[in-house]
Amino acid sequence: MSNILPLFITAFILGVSILIGSGLDTEKTVHEKKTVSSVIPSVGRIEVLNGCGIEGAAGKVANFLRSKNFDIKSTANADIWNYPFTIVVSRSLDTTIASQVAAALKTDKMVVIRSNDNLHDVTVFIGPDFGERIQ
Repeated sequence: MSNILPLFITAFILGVSILIGSGLDTEKTVHEKKTVSSVIPSVGRIEVLNGCGIEGAAGKVANFLRSKNFDIKSTANADIWNYPFTIVVSRSLDTTIASQVAAALKTDKMVVIRSNDNLHDVTVFIGPDFGERIQ
């Protein structure tokens, strides 16, 4: 009987181990569905000014740029309405944002005119060619 007891204990431990082990699937891969934010941050602080005198031009260009995730801070009329073409003005020496705006508007007309107001990174002066720029 003394020989059977250790054998019985070993069998019991082995049985419990198999029972516990069969409930665990160590090879099982857990797939978690992660929600990734699809919100793209807005780019820059952009001012759009109507420099062609065509009613609604600044609003149309602003809406186009918003659809490209640019942060339009303001739209208004320029001081003059005889800009011959649309021009992008970088308000800082870093022209990264202005270059992105110019590319979106399909123009190579870009200049740097520094400003001390720090309200805008870029000012877009709208010329009569704006329609072809936002297609």
